[in-house]
Amino acid sequence: MGSQPPPRLTPTGTKYTPAPSGATPVVLADSFEAGHNDRYMSPSPLGEGGMGVISQVRDQRIGRDIALKQLKPEAMSDARARRRFMREACVQGQLEHPAIVPVYDLSAGSDGSLFFTMKRVRGKSLGDILKALAAADSATAQQFSRRRLLTAFSQVCLSAHYAHERGVVHRDIKPANIMLGDYGEVYLLDWGIAKVGGEDVQPTPMATHPIEPADSQLETSEGDMLGTIGYMSPEQARGDHAAVDSRSDVYALGAILFELLTYRPLHERAPSGKPFSRGFDGIEMRPSVRYPQADVPPELEQVCIAATRIVQADRLESARQLHVAIEAYLDGDRDLALRQTSSAKHTERATAAADEVLDGALPAADATKRRAEALNEVGKALALDPSNQGALRTLVKLLTNPPKAVPAEVVDSQRATIKRQIRVGGAVGIAVYAYVSLNALFTYSLGIHDWTAGFLAAHALWAGALGASVVTFLRPRYASLFAMFLFGAAASIWVTAIYSPQLMVPTFLTVHAAMFSLIGRPKLRLAVLLIACGGWTLSVFGEYAGLFPSTVQYFNGGIFLSSPVINFPGVVFTVYIYLAVLAMIAIVAVVVGKLRASYASADLQLRLQAWQLHQLVSASATADGSAGT
Repeated sequence: MGSQPPPRLTPTGTKYTPAPSGATPVVLADSFEAGHNDRYMSPSPLGEGGMGVISQVRDQRIGRDIALKQLKPEAMSDARARRRFMREACVQGQLEHPAIVPVYDLSAGSDGSLFFTMKRVRGKSLGDILKALAAADSATAQQFSRRRLLTAFSQVCLSAHYAHERGVVHRDIKPANIMLGDYGEVYLLDWGIAKVGGEDVQPTPMATHPIEPADSQLETSEGDMLGTIGYMSPEQARGDHAAVDSRSDVYALGAILFELLTYRPLHERAPSGKPFSRGFDGIEMRPSVRYPQADVPPELEQVCIAATRIVQADRLESARQLHVAIEAYLDGDRDLALRQTSSAKHTERATAAADEVLDGALPAADATKRRAEALNEVGKALALDPSNQGALRTLVKLLTNPPKAVPAEVVDSQRATIKRQIRVGGAVGIAVYAYVSLNALFTYSLGIHDWTAGFLAAHALWAGALGASVVTFLRPRYASLFAMFLFGAAASIWVTAIYSPQLMVPTFLTVHAAMFSLIGRPKLRLAVLLIACGGWTLSVFGEYAGLFPSTVQYFNGGIFLSSPVINFPGVVFTVYIYLAVLAMIAIVAVVVGKLRASYASADLQLRLQAWQLHQLVSASATADGSAGT
């Protein structure tokens, strides 16, 4: 080639095909006339295809290395091969798109051999990349992330759509025909069997030719079989050339997307002797079903399914739609990356603040402030990226190591809770003391001996307890709550003058001690205990001090109880005492039961909260103790 420059050829005849949407159509050359050319020198082989050999040559005029594709000598006498070779150069040369390798020249040598020159592209084929990724090659995985491959794939879709608008269907889009450069270049290669407009090419139907590929790489079938097994559409596989259109390329793009997402081909190699067209029957098109370990995003799976539907009319209508769908996903992916970056920054600030707090060196006020800052940063980090393990670990450490100094907000919340509880105590007091006050009617029915010193004084004290209960309910305060207890305890002690210390006083004092021991303040609880115990002591021994009349007499080994205030009329009094004590037993049981239920509920809630907090971090994070407990 260097010693005998090939003569230059110029087109003398053309055939035009219409292109949709007003786009410039591709022109097919019928023949060329020889001219003189001495530009291309120093050939070195690059590769070999079905009917051509590709070499790197030096363009002497421009001073650059380019690629030269030459028709093989054994194909020079084949008119059909020569025409296909020329049309490949014309199609590729007239599709001026960044992802389509530009053609510089189409010529013939002195011996009549055809060749055309084009840009020398460098990089890796998508086929080789996917093979390496399927083999779990770490270097390839680091260099070609899913996001980078999808970005390149999106550009391929756009280049295919560009060709479709100009009446060209590639018919052999596959990973081996996609080149990725080191600087972001993406190329769709090998336009040798492209269908241009309405050209009349009738290949032999492939369904009559069972094919067993030589290896796992399914190469382009030569002769009458156009396309690559495993990526060609069903209509191509049937040999229905008239039906092949842009949606046939969409199918091939969908098959590539499937492989890009799973590192496995959509169509596995057909068994020996089985026509490839039957390989479409019963194929599961969902990547997540066939390869659940691949972690395929649902939105990409839907795109893949829509592009590879068996019925041509059901597929995505254009490669641009496929491009738009991929870009929409990538936009979301880019947004996710930005949010993860921002989340990481908030996590760093949260971790720094949390470390200061848990170190214990800060004063209480500063520690509270820094803890609030740490939690605020954790909240921002998790809002941006809920899966941020660093933020989750920091959150668990803070929540499982509560502050030693109680924040003012917590104190205010606790006070509000105590007010609610005191109001509940007032409501219970109203119910209990109203019942005791109504009991005066039953006491009156027994018969009264002493109205002033006994009956009226006792019920005046009960009425005071009822009044304090109403005040406590309306204006919840510890003072009014404690006043309730004082009136109730005093009334319980005064009952000694009516029933004797052995009959009702122990029950009344026990109920008061049990109920009012629920007061939140420790000093008041101690006061309740001391007053109840002192009251019982006073009730038992007050008679000897002259505080109460004599109501108990001991003789002949027995005890005789008498009341200077009321009568004890046999059965009626027994029922009366039974109902009064029964009410006290029920009150204590209900109150203690409620307390036990509240405690169990609070304990369960705390345990559930602790469990949920530990679920925020991964099992590996908790296993090494990094979550902090």
